[in-house]
This record gives sequence, C-alpha cells and structure tokens, in this order.
Amino acid sequence: MDQSNAGSPPHRPRRRRWPWVVGGLAALVILALAALGIALALLGGAAGTATPTTYDEEYVSGAGPQKIAVIPVEGTIASADSSLAGPVPIATPEGLRDALRQAREDESVRAVVLAVNSPGGGVTASDLMHDAIQDFRRATDKPVVVSMGDVAASGGYYISTAADRIVANETTLTGSIGVFIPLLNFSEASKKYGVKQIYIKSGRFKAMGNPWNELTEDERRIFQSIVDQYYGEFVEVIVEGRDLPEKRVRELADGRVYSGIQAERLGLVDRLGNLDTAVRVARDLAGVDEARVVRYVQSPGLLDLFLARLEQPEPESLQLLRAANLDLEAKPYYLYLPGA
Repeated sequence: MDQSNAGSPPHRPRRRRWPWVVGGLAALVILALAALGIALALLGGAAGTATPTTYDEEYVSGAGPQKIAVIPVEGTIASADSSLAGPVPIATPEGLRDALRQAREDESVRAVVLAVNSPGGGVTASDLMHDAIQDFRRATDKPVVVSMGDVAASGGYYISTAADRIVANETTLTGSIGVFIPLLNFSEASKKYGVKQIYIKSGRFKAMGNPWNELTEDERRIFQSIVDQYYGEFVEVIVEGRDLPEKRVRELADGRVYSGIQAERLGLVDRLGNLDTAVRVARDLAGVDEARVVRYVQSPGLLDLFLARLEQPEPESLQLLRAANLDLEAKPYYLYLPGA
C-alpha cells in the first residue's frame, strides 16, 4: 500500500469561477442597455416625437384584399405628452394624424371608421383633430364614418362633424355643445387664514384669473369673450359638417347632452346603429362589396413595458383632485363634464 500521501489533506476540486464572471458581465450589459434605452427615450421625448407611430392591425371581420380601417378614439382629447418617447395615443392630434397617415398610404384601405368614445377635451387638441380628418378626406377621397360609443360629446362630437357620416348607438350620450374655462378660486379661504399671493405685473390683466383674488367684471368679460369665440367656432363646424342652419344649431347648442335617439331626430347624427352598421355605411360609400375590417391598435415595445414598470403610482391626493375635477388647467375646453 502506497504510504506517500498518508496524512496529507484530501484533494478538493478547484471551483470554476468563469460562470460567475460571465453572468456578472451579462448583467452589466443588460443594465447598460436599459440605461441607454431610458436615456434615448428621454432625449427623444425632449426633442419631440420625430418618428410617426405605426399601428398594428387587429382582425375584426370580413375577408378580401380590400380593407376598412377602424381607428379608435378613446378617452379625453389632449395633446400628446412629449416627456417620454413611445406609442402616441390616438386620442391626440399627433396620434390621429399618424393613424390617418397609415390609412392614407395603405392603398388597400378603402374607408376609415372612427370609433369615438370620448367626452372631448381641450379646444386646441379637438380643433387639430377635426382638421386632421378634413385633411385626410381632401387628400384621399376615402370616406370617413364615425361610430359613436358610450359617449361622444363636446369635443368628441366636434371631431365627429368632420366625417362623411355619423352613426350613433341609441344609448350614446352626445351633444354637450359648448365651451368652458375652469377657474379655481379660494379667495375666501385666503382671507380667512390670512394667506395671499402677490404678483408683480407688467399690465393690469397680466395675472387675471389667479385663484387668490375674486374675478373682476372686466376680467370676466375678457374670459367670456374668449368662450364666446370658441363657442362660435363650435357652432360653425356643425353648420358646415351637418348642413344645419346656424339659428337651429344655436338652439340646440345650449350645453345639454342628447341620447343617440334624440340626436338622430335632431339631425346631429345620420343614423342609429353599432360598429357593424358604421362599417356597412363606410363600405357602401367606398363602393366595395366585400372588405376585411381591421382595427388599428398599439402594441407597446420592451422599452415601453420597462418604463411602465419604473413609473411611480399616482399619489392618492392627486387621484382625489382628479375625481373632483380640480386638476383641470385654466384653459378652454370642449369637454362634457357634469356640473360644469
């Protein structure tokens, strides 16, 4: 028996360190790519949305080489948030223009159906979306039909007037034709607690509408003149889009909402029906017997999902302000807002 190794410690195999090294390097590369992606997103957002959004097509119904594109316009109408890059919601002027551009460049798309489910929103954003629809119709000769969902009121109705036809459900809430400017005022609270804000102004009306002071009659007249101007523009798009006399439109445009049935009787919409009805109307206007119906949808990329995971939950105080409609900016709105 060999005694040469007697008393020596047992042999231990050497640990392989390379898997840990490779794993660590891979983790560093992933973190670096994520940081680079975030940086590019922030830089892209700061520079504005340069690249138009391309939407995926979701099959709805029908068959054949020709298509009818359904473009959903859902939620409050507002300009796109350019703080981060990524898919642009269609309920923005930027998003709608991108969707209409895609429908314009696709020769197989013969008509567009706008599925509007919106209470409206900002005056400027609503007007830009209205213009985008009119520009599309002039440039393509492709018919545009609106299919109203639960709500297509105020700005939602404003943009609908640019279409060739409007189809509403019987239970749709529409109308709410008008404009308002929300001005928060807590002058009484400031007097009670002895708190006030001092403005160093360049002119008499530079800080008008500030929440620390009561609105003067002169300031009220200025704001009212702006409201009246935008109200007149709302009336005008209905006169042109619905071929109604201005006097009749002003009688209807007192801010109230209408059901789909009422709107159809008053001439604010063309007929009653659902999305399938709107598709049939679009197909008839386009002069096609058969078409495949596709819906434009947004599919977030890996970067968008990653950024969504990083987003902090909204504070409860902000949720309460939004529920009480106290988060609205002091600007004109074409917005259906009960109580406004």
